[in-house]
Amino acid sequence: MPGITLRQMNSFAGKRLLALARGGDYAHAGEEEAIELAFRAVPKRPQQSLLDVGCGRGGSVAFLQRNGWGQVAAGIDREGDSIEYARAYYPGIRFEACDVLEVPRVLRRRFDIIYMLNAFYAFDAQREALAALRQVAEAGARLVIFDYLDRGGLAKDPLVVNVGKIVPHPIEMSRIPGDLAAAGWKLDSAEELNEPYRRWYADLVVRIERKRAEIVALGGEDAFAYMLAVYGGMLRKIEGNLLGGVLLNALAV
Repeated sequence: MPGITLRQMNSFAGKRLLALARGGDYAHAGEEEAIELAFRAVPKRPQQSLLDVGCGRGGSVAFLQRNGWGQVAAGIDREGDSIEYARAYYPGIRFEACDVLEVPRVLRRRFDIIYMLNAFYAFDAQREALAALRQVAEAGARLVIFDYLDRGGLAKDPLVVNVGKIVPHPIEMSRIPGDLAAAGWKLDSAEELNEPYRRWYADLVVRIERKRAEIVALGGEDAFAYMLAVYGGMLRKIEGNLLGGVLLNALAV
């Protein structure tokens, strides 16, 4: 693999490198600690249905099912090789390769819990994505969005690596309630997670440096340099109070 670009970081190869650095099949900040934090207000009901939007390699939906949040589970991601990996390693969960806007056509069912863990920021058509997900939500369903937050100024001073903008569409608290409402959701709660994100990314940078030899063996020196530029750069944006994290809970109306 000669190098990593933003597009490739969301590819099978990029997610494989992230899984190596994070020590599990996760591409989101905070790994299992973050999942438990994001779901601490969600009751554990074994029969409720879960939809993971941007599931990557499938680790998060498998963790939630294994720990009692639901048994009828599905995951979607537009990166086909990651979906094939998830199908092989997590049997019993339905995984589909599709864009978020295709979810109503592809899944043709409804879910009790729909969630995104560091996926929403990558959607160019965020309001349309929220509307598509509302079409597959049960009455009173919960939407959980765990994602990056623009704390003010990030739009004017974005992180750019290899001409690609990292974190292209973070949550903006001035507009997200309106976007949710327009798509049939009501914002129930919003919790900033800026300090946890700082801690998680500081730790991730250390882990990337410790796993340099393994990362280079898998992706080459360019991949290692790119990962440090991306995640070290994100850490600096967090420490500069431009980038942060937020946990949103919304209900279908």
